[in-house]
Amino acid sequence: MYTAYTGNSHYCYSNSLHMCLKQAGMVNLPDAGMLECMTGMPFGALFLQFETPLFFPSHADLNPHSGLSRALNILGWNCTLWQGDDAEAALDALTENLKKGPVLLGPLDLGFLPYDPNHKLKRGGDHFIVILNLDGDRVQVHDPQFYPFAVLPVDDLMRAWDATGLGYATNAYTLRGDFQEERQVTTDEMLEDTLRNARELIHAAPSGPVFFGGSKAFRLAAGVIRNRPPQTFAGMLVHFVLPIGARRCLDAADFMKSTGQTEAAEWMVKKAESYGLAQYYATQEDWKGTEGLFERLAEIEDRIAESI
Repeated sequence: MYTAYTGNSHYCYSNSLHMCLKQAGMVNLPDAGMLECMTGMPFGALFLQFETPLFFPSHADLNPHSGLSRALNILGWNCTLWQGDDAEAALDALTENLKKGPVLLGPLDLGFLPYDPNHKLKRGGDHFIVILNLDGDRVQVHDPQFYPFAVLPVDDLMRAWDATGLGYATNAYTLRGDFQEERQVTTDEMLEDTLRNARELIHAAPSGPVFFGGSKAFRLAAGVIRNRPPQTFAGMLVHFVLPIGARRCLDAADFMKSTGQTEAAEWMVKKAESYGLAQYYATQEDWKGTEGLFERLAEIEDRIAESI
């Protein structure tokens, strides 16, 4: 038995999608945690063997952009997807799509959102927001990370929206608008498709030479932590990887329980607890304790794969 979590988190794209679908009138709209599971992001781990290594609590074949497309397909909904590299064309596309309702924008760079008092410290971080209105030289947005009805100049929006420097972005500008139901999907069908995706992702872990998944990803991360991790690696752990990893695992546990996968649900809770304890150790720079928890996470990842 465990206590479910409700609160703020780094679920920017799932929360943004939830806002757009709610405004579009979706009946029986899943909550943001379930939408996160539909994106596939909670199922897997990724270690990048770069000169400065990286670790993410998500699958190698996914990113927020592709995850959104995956979730919409499971839900039976579609939208207008616009992508391009010309700023003027992007602004025109935003203006046109706003005539049909809120627009989901991203990825964009957190470092150029001036309503966030800490935005300059977040340069290079990816984010998703919902655009509500464009009035002259200002836009009004719902930013799911703390800021409803935030306002910023169009020039700042365009700087933030230019995703050229964000690793997984295929175009500078991406938006989704005009959300509509394409086909009726029952709740059972949504759960079945999400479980099918989860199984495929969990059992399809890359094994190098640059991308590593599954338990190997955790063990490679443990090796980096063992020798005192680089500052960038440590910063990513405590500010992003560990808290969102714990949240994703709790939502995945709820999902697994709802589909009768009780053993997998129990392992997901253990995984969430390990992420949570690692958050304390890593913040205290107890790298031996953090390393041990990543070795534990590797074992849990294997148990999840065996149970589902």
